[in-house]
Amino acid sequence: MSQTEPNQSGEVKLGRAIGLGGGIALVIGSIIGMGIYSMLAPIAANSGNAMWLAFIIAIIISAIGVIPIIQAASAVPRAGMGYLLASRLANPLLGSLISIWAVIGGAAASGVISIGFAGNIVAYWSWGIDKALEIKILSLCIPVVFMGLYLFKLQLANWVQIVMVIFKVLALSLFIVAGIFIVTHPIQLSFVGPKGVGGMVFAVILCYTTCMGFQVIAEMGEEMTHPKRNIPLSMLIGGLIVLVIYVLVGAVFLSTTTYDYDTMMKMKSPVIDSARTFLPEGWVAFIGFGALFAAVTAINAGAMALPREILAQARDNLLPSGLAKVNARTLSPIRAIGVYFVVLFLLLCLQFVNVDMDFYGVLAAVGILVMTIVSAFAVIRLPNKFPEAYKNAYIKLSKPWLIVFAILTTVTSLPFIVLVLLDYKNTMLIIGILIGITIIFTLYYLLRVRWLKKQGVNWEERTKKITGFEE
Repeated sequence: MSQTEPNQSGEVKLGRAIGLGGGIALVIGSIIGMGIYSMLAPIAANSGNAMWLAFIIAIIISAIGVIPIIQAASAVPRAGMGYLLASRLANPLLGSLISIWAVIGGAAASGVISIGFAGNIVAYWSWGIDKALEIKILSLCIPVVFMGLYLFKLQLANWVQIVMVIFKVLALSLFIVAGIFIVTHPIQLSFVGPKGVGGMVFAVILCYTTCMGFQVIAEMGEEMTHPKRNIPLSMLIGGLIVLVIYVLVGAVFLSTTTYDYDTMMKMKSPVIDSARTFLPEGWVAFIGFGALFAAVTAINAGAMALPREILAQARDNLLPSGLAKVNARTLSPIRAIGVYFVVLFLLLCLQFVNVDMDFYGVLAAVGILVMTIVSAFAVIRLPNKFPEAYKNAYIKLSKPWLIVFAILTTVTSLPFIVLVLLDYKNTMLIIGILIGITIIFTLYYLLRVRWLKKQGVNWEERTKKITGFEE
């Protein structure tokens, strides 16, 4: 049966358009966003020549949280892994809730990038009206452009991702190579930061915000070739590339910038400001375009992956089953993608009631990290619940190691959630939104399941099976 043909139940399969190269591009694109271009200065201010160590610690912490997901993806690679893991291995209601939180969190992350991207455009091209209003309007237009990509086959969005990631990596590589060979100041590495342990901890927290995004690749299990192998390899290779780039970019920045805490904390475009000290303006502009592409690839990665959460819930008929329909022409879930963009658009509209950019960042961090913690504990039950899939997994961690990683994920992620909420001035707004979402979708879940059972659906049996298709 070809991929464009329906299966026996009449359902069209998702197209497998992503290979190892596309998977690596998806990982790099989802992690290296605008964060490294804007957060580098405060990271350097708090860690100094120990910044390399802060990035390594942050990457390790981030990787710990996705190792259980890697285990699951190498055993049962499916679309919508967040929902499937929690609903099949923990509890269907919990699976639905963390899936919704993750979609909203991912859309909020794209919202941050859309606003930042719009701000960069308005800085160079203004309509002559209030700039704040221009940014709000333009940030609403950016998702519309991306939505157009998904009216074609996923392969187009995948190739756009690959090309933009290559450009972004070339731009940062230019900064690194030119900095190493042109700058006369030696690159110095240290184990001790200028602000002591407290400064180092804060630097690691800031680094961690630039290292999130590994999880998106796990959502693409049905759209990757050889997913049991390529998902773990994409995470490993992509993560190592990101680590090398981050450490070297930080080292070059420090070798071109005189250390001064107050000055660094005020810098808005540290990479660009540093590049101007040793590169001609044309090359600086090239690096600046890399920053814009960093924003674009991060939005594209979220738009490729997170609608699969909606698809997975619709396959169970928990959300309307029409959202599970795969378009026969594009081999992608166009309706689920449309719902994701509606969520993103609605979140961006909150700008008009004066929520700030930090609101989107905090909502993104909480939503994604809660899903990470729940998924890590759910995977502990994988060897018992789906022994055959576990046996045939490309990567197999023993149950004791799965428990260890679940605990480590909680120990590293939960404090970060608390710190983010405590640092945000409108913490109660975020908590209120999450509680409201939880109450609304819990009621919806209970009513929907009750209705499904009246229609003759054996809900308990349905949620014991893994939906979707093997390669």
